[in-house]
Amino acid sequence: MSYSFAKGKWEVRWRDATGKQRSRRFDDEQLAVAFDDAVGGVDPDERSDSKADYGSQGGVYPYETKEGTRWRYVARRSDGSPTSKRGFTSPRAARDAKRRLTEKVERGELRHTKRTFGSWWQEWLPSRKPYLEPGSWDNYEVHGRKRLLPVLETSRLERLDEGPLHELVDVLAEEIDAEELGPKTANNALGTLVVCLNAAVKEKLIPRNPALEIERFPLDHVERDYLRMLEIPRYLESCSDLYRPLAEVLVRDGLRISEAIALQREDLELDDNGGAIVVYRSHKRGAKRKSSGKRKTVVGSTKSDKFRRVEVGPRQSTMLRTHLAHRATQPGGDAPKALVFVMPRRTTKRSNGRWEGAGAWGPMDRNTVSRDWHKAALEDAALRDMPLHALRHTAAAAWLASGNTLAYVQHQLGHASITTTQRYYGHLERNVLAAGATITEEEIDRLTDLAA
Repeated sequence: MSYSFAKGKWEVRWRDATGKQRSRRFDDEQLAVAFDDAVGGVDPDERSDSKADYGSQGGVYPYETKEGTRWRYVARRSDGSPTSKRGFTSPRAARDAKRRLTEKVERGELRHTKRTFGSWWQEWLPSRKPYLEPGSWDNYEVHGRKRLLPVLETSRLERLDEGPLHELVDVLAEEIDAEELGPKTANNALGTLVVCLNAAVKEKLIPRNPALEIERFPLDHVERDYLRMLEIPRYLESCSDLYRPLAEVLVRDGLRISEAIALQREDLELDDNGGAIVVYRSHKRGAKRKSSGKRKTVVGSTKSDKFRRVEVGPRQSTMLRTHLAHRATQPGGDAPKALVFVMPRRTTKRSNGRWEGAGAWGPMDRNTVSRDWHKAALEDAALRDMPLHALRHTAAAAWLASGNTLAYVQHQLGHASITTTQRYYGHLERNVLAAGATITEEEIDRLTDLAA
């Protein structure tokens, strides 16, 4: 017997017990090979001239081994390609295994694809660019290039949970142990992998997302520096007149710098009794300019993609209304959508940072605020160095030190979950809890004395 390709199909030829030439044609080469093996495993004197005897019994074929006759099945994968498995000791066992495989394929629990993770990543990542903020897309790209592709690039999508994902977790764990990578960064990389494979499930390349089962790395508690209550006045008094209003908002209201420099007049709801700052948007990094290679600033959503109201007190309301009155004296400064904080024009050649040139008043540059004005204020106040974002932590610490709850801090900062607030500032709530215990004891003692 033999098989060959003829007239667009694979043809198997053999002779039956009478010596008569027989043939059978198949659309797929693997099916032809399986049938050829099955015919070859039968003694010529036992061969029938009926084609139904070979492979028609549920796609199950016998073959000879040193241990005796064994059986194999041939079935179709989800993409239509054939697959086979050998080693069954009876035709019934082979048929049962094939039936279970076929049922899984029909239920969508088992899908076959030759796509590798690397090829899918190269298709998926560009497709997400129109739907993501530039900074988010950049993070995806970095996690893929530095952490995911070096381990998973050549792995088949359908076999990721057979070892490659375990290898990825081991590599990340080793880098964390070597202090080359932080747990949060590793978890963000795993989150990127989950999003990518969710899309593969949606495209029906895989039946489920195996990355959902990966346990995240525990986050070590990080002590975030902030200005203590007695240090806040020293810092604010050291701020320049230009920077002071913005610094007050960062310190007292806990806004991110990207949110503060995107504030517009209509976002402030102020009166003599206080009011609120409604945070709708933030300034983010945009695409790179082809001429300079630098990124332009664009207006986008907040970090949580939700707006929030930040309550302010009477003193803060007065300061902001005074600032808005001054802003109204500048061109276009009294319009509802006018920026609250704008980059001033350079007055001397020695002025540090970026400054507004001729034309409209533009938003403040966050790098100038962080690297120049904030650093100068710390130095003039003889305070230790800390990042600009420490002012947001300062606001949270001040709220807690003043007797407010973690729920209040969560509302003011705009955390989606109280768990986040607890992780960052739970240790600072001890002052509130201790004060509560003292007040309770004093009240009990007072009532005890009255009863006596």
